[in-house]
Amino acid sequence: TQSTWGLNREPKMSHTNAASTAFTSLPFIDISPFLPDSHNVPGNDEKKKAVAKQLDTACREVGFFYLTGHGVPEETTRKVLDVAREFFQQPREEKEKLSIRNQPGSGRGYQRLGENVTRYQKDWHEAVDLYRELPSDHKVIRWLSEGSEEEQQRKSGMRPLLTDRNQWPDIPAEFKPLMEEYVQTCQRVGGYVMRAMALGLGLEEGFFEDTYLNEGFWVMRVIGYPPLASSEGHDGVGRSCGEHTDYGCLTLVNQDQTPGALQVMNAAGDWVNANPIPGAFVVNIGDMITIWTNGLYKSTLHRVMNVATNYRVSIPFFYEPNYDAVITPLPDVGDPSSYSQKAVMYGDHLFGKVANNFDTADM
Repeated sequence: TQSTWGLNREPKMSHTNAASTAFTSLPFIDISPFLPDSHNVPGNDEKKKAVAKQLDTACREVGFFYLTGHGVPEETTRKVLDVAREFFQQPREEKEKLSIRNQPGSGRGYQRLGENVTRYQKDWHEAVDLYRELPSDHKVIRWLSEGSEEEQQRKSGMRPLLTDRNQWPDIPAEFKPLMEEYVQTCQRVGGYVMRAMALGLGLEEGFFEDTYLNEGFWVMRVIGYPPLASSEGHDGVGRSCGEHTDYGCLTLVNQDQTPGALQVMNAAGDWVNANPIPGAFVVNIGDMITIWTNGLYKSTLHRVMNVATNYRVSIPFFYEPNYDAVITPLPDVGDPSSYSQKAVMYGDHLFGKVANNFDTADM
């Protein structure tokens, strides 16, 4: 059977998804002045302003950057990749115990090779998708049952995404505690970047964090990419992950040492490798940042092409707004007169995207 979640993940924003420059490499941002330990260091305010300016330039011109000085030990980022690889090395029947088919419509769990779809083509990767779990009395859960009958019907499709629980493997035993701790780590790092971004836009440092991101509906994907060449003989396979933009605020990519896999499109239409650099996250901005900034900061198209002969592991963490946050173009940022995107509730945007991500027809 085919999932009711549809078959097409593609950008549907009203802005161009090309970066504004023909960059050939990604800039570096050292976020350390925004870490708590730096707050009382003499001269740190000036250092923060300098970092905010660098970040502003990176977001205007590229939409991707390497993040250093984030305070996360290499041992931590390497360990979660190792445990992820251990999970993917298990027999298919063991991984299938977490299948997304167990919880139709929630998007939580394991997708086998080819179940994730981008632009009508199957992606040649397998993954475990995790989302923030909301308590049963959370205001967003109550919101599902509010409004007219027609309005409740419109929201009913969101219920599995918002009320189901994550599916965790029994093996490796450390998978769940390690990933839960890693989520908290990435939440902190995302906060540092958003505070720097606010400063770079001329806003109060806590502008985003205090109102729109204080209950962020985070998403994390634990992804395994076999060599793309191994897809030969399977109909409808496009790339390891087809070109797309990300839905929310920030993506923090923790990837193994496979070169040439993650690729970013520049203004000339060329694909630039975002190769792994030890100790650095690859970070990109998402659709909500583009809306906030009236297109000044662009969520840039990117893809994955694992043309290497090894199995690649990557863990992108999506640092996102509150589910019910209304993202409105800021009046004093960018050029509002040339930007037509209207305000959007983040949860509506997210659901409209993930509802089209999977094809669970048997391969």
